[in-house]
Amino acid sequence: MPRFHRNSRLLTRIFFLLIIAAGLFGWRYAVSNWQPDLATLELNPLTGDTDWIDLIAGLLEDAIQIFQNLTA
Repeated sequence: MPRFHRNSRLLTRIFFLLIIAAGLFGWRYAVSNWQPDLATLELNPLTGDTDWIDLIAGLLEDAIQIFQNLTA
């Protein structure tokens, strides 16, 4: 069995591959289980008299509802 030193490249590569594999597994799990319903987003059409504060507040409210639906 090879000796692993503190700065072993083999050990660094193994951990790097494990992190990449865990990230890919997490991404696959998230895509297959957490798909938000895009029909629930209600954005008013942008017009010249749109208040930016109301637009940002609406977007944040929709984002909060998406996160609540993901955890329910």
